[in-house]
Amino acid sequence: MNWKRIPAEAAAVLIAAIFVGAGTNSFRPEARKVSWILRVEAPPKDPALLYLEITDEVALRLHRAGAIFIDARRSNVYEQGHIRNAISIPVWEHGADDQVSALQAKGIKSDAVIVVYCSGGNCEDAGRLAVKLAQATFFNVYVDKDGFPTWQSKGWPITWGKQR
Repeated sequence: MNWKRIPAEAAAVLIAAIFVGAGTNSFRPEARKVSWILRVEAPPKDPALLYLEITDEVALRLHRAGAIFIDARRSNVYEQGHIRNAISIPVWEHGADDQVSALQAKGIKSDAVIVVYCSGGNCEDAGRLAVKLAQATFFNVYVDKDGFPTWQSKGWPITWGKQR
């Protein structure tokens, strides 16, 4: 056995695997692509703002990067369909303030990137919940102004029921 060839062959296999993975990823549907972002890169936000509105494309990029998504709609609407891995905090239901406070107890840090959404259009639920989050010392809060209907219509990752 030639021990000097092993590192070179291992490097060649690793490089080939990276190219095959990247090539395969480029042909996947947009909703199933693997993110190449190693950490969440949120758009710059003025610290004086409680939250910043973003488009659905930016929200998708943050979702792929592992940002925390929070659904501000009523719980029965959440169960009918929501963005995959989104937490439900219905801003108009009893206990919303307690659920916001519980986020830090669950280990979510104040500098975590959080995207809040509702039904889009004239829906104000996401904005109201974003203000509550900012008042609870979360300072990287973003609102997906297009909301769930746009997300769903584009075929991006969703799920149903109480599971995240």
